[in-house]
Amino acid sequence: MKNKLAAFAACSVVAALALSAGAEAQSNSPHYELSVERISDEVYNPWTQKMDAVELRAFQGEGGDGLVAPVMRVNPGQVLSLTVDNNLDPCSAEQIAQNRCYNSTNIHTHGLWISPSGNSDNVMLSIDPGERFEYEFVIPPDHPSGTFWYHPHMHGATSIQLGSGMAGALIIDGDRVPTPTSPGDIDILFNDGEGNAFGEQIMVFSQIQYGCFEEGEARRRPNPDIAPWDLPPWECEDGEVGTVESFRLFNPFPEMTSGRLTGVNGKVQPTITGIDTGRFHRLRMIHAGLRRSVDMSIRKLAEGAPDLRDVAGRDQNKWIAEYCTGDPIEQFHFADDGLTRYSMRKVESSRLTAGSRFDALAYFEEPGSYCVINNAVWGRIPNQERILAIFEVSGETAPAGNVTELLAETLIKAAELKIDDPEVRSKVVADLKDDFSLYSFAWRKPVLDDEITGRQHVTFSIVDNDDGSAVLSIDGVPYEHARVDRTLTLGDVEEWEITSNVGDVLP
Repeated sequence: MKNKLAAFAACSVVAALALSAGAEAQSNSPHYELSVERISDEVYNPWTQKMDAVELRAFQGEGGDGLVAPVMRVNPGQVLSLTVDNNLDPCSAEQIAQNRCYNSTNIHTHGLWISPSGNSDNVMLSIDPGERFEYEFVIPPDHPSGTFWYHPHMHGATSIQLGSGMAGALIIDGDRVPTPTSPGDIDILFNDGEGNAFGEQIMVFSQIQYGCFEEGEARRRPNPDIAPWDLPPWECEDGEVGTVESFRLFNPFPEMTSGRLTGVNGKVQPTITGIDTGRFHRLRMIHAGLRRSVDMSIRKLAEGAPDLRDVAGRDQNKWIAEYCTGDPIEQFHFADDGLTRYSMRKVESSRLTAGSRFDALAYFEEPGSYCVINNAVWGRIPNQERILAIFEVSGETAPAGNVTELLAETLIKAAELKIDDPEVRSKVVADLKDDFSLYSFAWRKPVLDDEITGRQHVTFSIVDNDDGSAVLSIDGVPYEHARVDRTLTLGDVEEWEITSNVGDVLP
């Protein structure tokens, strides 16, 4: 608590100035309340085709749903105020002495362009059990709209808490029209030209790494005759409760071979509704997991296919190959990590690594069930595709002919409806016709080579110890809370080359 108060006092003058500048916006600003609790819930286990009982730390609040935190929304120029109550149990003296206390927490807003100090996005804060803290995130008026997220970033507890699913979407909504001198928000184009908004589906990918333990290890049936990547999944017997209480769950090898699947919005292999034919839908994809990548494609599920819940995990690859046979639904990718791209591109899958975001538009011509597939593999080992979710699409058949041409026509109609300035409108329309250029909606322009003032190289590494612990280091030096490793100059433009010598092996 002392560190928290000291950090807040050191920044009180700066925070007061920022808040006074946004006083008018603050009067219309949103307020959210989160409670950090240990909750009892269930997670579907495809390997046993049963629901596993779990007891996990979670963000609770209005609009949340069990293991997925509430969605928070704010506009540029507003102040997002957030009250956090830590209702977890205090840690014992023994837990603290052994560094096994994971009940202090904080909030990090992933990707926002805001202050990292005071009672803003300050990862050095510690909200201990029984404490209540008031955050104020001052969103600059020139902040881009987009898809962001929030999660705990408490040193010494981040993996344990994020690996329990403590994460939620944070959306910056915008309705700014581009001008001759400033960009606009891509959101203004996402309607059918008659004022009817596109659909929206927020997908928070979580990797909840729960286990039932024997002597500190998650249990699985031993079988020395099979390859490591074919090890059976971790087991929880009837009556047992899965928890996340050990960093051993998050070492690279056990995480990849645990059998725990990537979930969507706090559930494993859910059925997602609210999608209909005949209009475009914005897919806001957020990777709130820890290590495994996601490569999401969407294919029509064949008529007469067995229900996925009737298929055991060991047989799901065969089920995918036999029944998820429709052509990939085209995804029109327009934003990375919350930032609008310079041009839209058509892809068959959306590739995300931990912490990243991917925004795309999709159009469904036929009603029915669709397979949402994770095509990512580990170690180049084939046949690892998994189902992330099933989309249930409703409505009447709505053939588009050429979806790319339909999207271009729709965006152009929206631009003509929303943009009054004829010169700006003409440019936006011309850009859309010119290979889907979105330059008038990009809030950060390309960095030119002659702008670079310096270069730095960084290497991340994790060394596993014989006792099961691990040492995380940057350039071979373990983290120390009070040490400053690099001093940067405001206004400089640096190119950083970052290397990780562990983690997911990409194809």
